[in-house]
Amino acid sequence: MALYHFSVRHVSRGKGQMVVASAAYISGQRIFDSYYNKIHDYTSKSGVIFTEILTPEYVPERLNDRETLWNEVEHVERNNKAQLAYSFDIALQNELTLEENIKLAKEFCQEQFVARGMIVDLVVHEGKSDNEEEPDNPHFHVLVPIRPFTEEGIWGNKQRREYILDEDGNRVKDAKGKEMFNAVSTTGWNDPELLKEWRRAWTEKVNGKFRECHMAARIDHRSYKEQGIDLIPTIHEGYEVRAMEKKGIKTVIGELNRAIRQFNQMFISLKESIQWMKTAYEEMKAELDRRQNPTLLEILQDYYDKKTQGRTPLPNFYAEMKRRGKNLSNLQEFSKSINYLQTHQIETMNDLQERIEELNGVVSVSKKEISEKRKQLKELENLEKMAEVIKTNQPLIDEYNHFFFQKKREKYYQQHKKEINYYRKCERELKQHLDQNGKVPTARWKREKEELQAVIEELKADNQPYQEELAFVKKVQSCADIARRDREMAEADTSGRSEEKMEEQKPEKKTSLLRKLDEKKKECAERDAKQQAVKKKRNYEMSL
Repeated sequence: MALYHFSVRHVSRGKGQMVVASAAYISGQRIFDSYYNKIHDYTSKSGVIFTEILTPEYVPERLNDRETLWNEVEHVERNNKAQLAYSFDIALQNELTLEENIKLAKEFCQEQFVARGMIVDLVVHEGKSDNEEEPDNPHFHVLVPIRPFTEEGIWGNKQRREYILDEDGNRVKDAKGKEMFNAVSTTGWNDPELLKEWRRAWTEKVNGKFRECHMAARIDHRSYKEQGIDLIPTIHEGYEVRAMEKKGIKTVIGELNRAIRQFNQMFISLKESIQWMKTAYEEMKAELDRRQNPTLLEILQDYYDKKTQGRTPLPNFYAEMKRRGKNLSNLQEFSKSINYLQTHQIETMNDLQERIEELNGVVSVSKKEISEKRKQLKELENLEKMAEVIKTNQPLIDEYNHFFFQKKREKYYQQHKKEINYYRKCERELKQHLDQNGKVPTARWKREKEELQAVIEELKADNQPYQEELAFVKKVQSCADIARRDREMAEADTSGRSEEKMEEQKPEKKTSLLRKLDEKKKECAERDAKQQAVKKKRNYEMSL
């Protein structure tokens, strides 16, 4: 547990702390002397590494000057004993750098004070320790005027009166006849609960920075009693005991207090060690869980890393260009996958499966509707086909009906049995689809066919993006499954096996691709040797 300190006090003017009697107005500003030096003495101390005035947006530029600010704060008060400012002393952390501490202090003041309309005078001290055995004490001071500065550009009221009323609603008066009232803060900045909130907010901000830097240190805004830490209180020493101890004379009370302080320090150190172990355990467990249950993005990263890096370099220039093109394609595909997952907030394989099921539902509904429209279209086409059959075979039926004698009719029927039966079947089917005049509605069927075809094309166009997205998501799922299986197989294969044994178990036979590469290398080497021989022979002939 790191050193933690967060205290607040009021800064009052009081008698004898007024501006000197010779105070005058120069360039519209009042000269600040004793009071300014009193409440800002920490700005002149050694070890000051940063100072700044932080104000809300509506506060005028002139109040960014420290002298102008506090002259106005002092000038606007009428009572000699008026409280002028809240003073906060907050410890910084030795585990962090000065730059990180300053950034934390500014962010905290901006979020907790300025955001509430407060003007902040911030000073950061380095807190270097004179004793090498004692740790440094970096800290920052905050002075905040109690009187608020309104958006109208004037100093507001610090408090308002709430008169005490009797049972009849009349104001109660004291013995001197003055009406009694309670002073209520107009801002609520002095609320003890708000101070607790500020202490808690500072704790969370510092601990958040520790987590960001992967540090096990933590601070706690609660008291030892609230944390359940029972420290032994020391005994009051008094003036005489302190004087003797200062001269080097050891006393019983002094020895006892030293033993108590040593015991308390050991107890605190033990508590800090336990807290550090708990934090380290949680972080190691989280890291182990992350490795055993990688995110979808990490799985895809593994897949495309292996796909890009696990390629054998090729000697041919065009093959090398093709390989680079494939690597670029893999990078683009990976980028597209990441953008898709982030856009749809997909983080796990379960989220990906839910997205696939959702797309399957949309696509299946659209396919079902298209199938129904196609079925209707096919029915219309069959009706048109049957109408065409009746029109084509009508002369044959007329001739069949022309026969009077049964034997001739039977003979003709046997000769054209298939056509006659099919005609009768079509005639029965079309009978229920005839219009009011008993005719075949060919024109209406044609219009309905055109409308159905248009609807089908529109549904197909609407469904195409969902089908493409579904195919893409399924591909992402397939890649993630491959990478996850590879990771699981790698963990299973490497458990309990040394690298030497794994090298021994590698197959000696080359794959067909490697054999082809070796053959290609030999061909290139032979061709280069022939070209060199021809070149040498030509040079020799030219020299002769």
